[in-house]
Amino acid sequence: MGKSVAEVIGDVEVEKISGPSDAQSIKIGSVWQDQGAVVHFFRRFGCRLCRGHAQELWQIVPTLEENGFRVVSIGIEKLGLDEFQAAGYWKGELYIDNGKKALKALEVPQVSYLTAIKDIIMNKDVGREVKKTKDVPGNFKGDGRQLGATFVIAKGGEILLDHRQKNFGDHASNEAILKACGIDPSTVKKELLASPAVQCEDAAAPVST
Repeated sequence: MGKSVAEVIGDVEVEKISGPSDAQSIKIGSVWQDQGAVVHFFRRFGCRLCRGHAQELWQIVPTLEENGFRVVSIGIEKLGLDEFQAAGYWKGELYIDNGKKALKALEVPQVSYLTAIKDIIMNKDVGREVKKTKDVPGNFKGDGRQLGATFVIAKGGEILLDHRQKNFGDHASNEAILKACGIDPSTVKKELLASPAVQCEDAAAPVST
């Protein structure tokens, strides 16, 4: 029997950008040591789809925390971090997995250049997310081919949701995350389950996945 997600990445150390610990780094496994956790891996801070999804996920963070879940996001590089934070796309705990140790251990793939181009043009998931984030600025800086992931992990390490992206637009929905946490989505305001209307000054930015 293979190792679980918690076993694979639990000892990976990530650099703290913002979080409750005084330490400059933490082991990912400490996040679910004392309580359940939602762990989201950002693909790229300049990606407009990632920025839009960050704001979407942030809408249910208060509900998740009220129900005992710690919500943590992890980036794979610092490139674009300052702009990402200044714009307020994510206001919660944030760490950097320098070298992509966790995603490599989990074998979350990078897409080829050809697949990336095809997905932008033809993939329905990507097309839907592009429309949702039409007013979100973005750029092409950084590792644009790496896919991300979202996990819901119970206290102690049981995996409640394992969502590894199949393409740039394949994000775990707020509804799926809530259900994995044992929260009835019908008890949450409908507007918190959908993508927020993001308004940014640089609305003419090209698609950046």
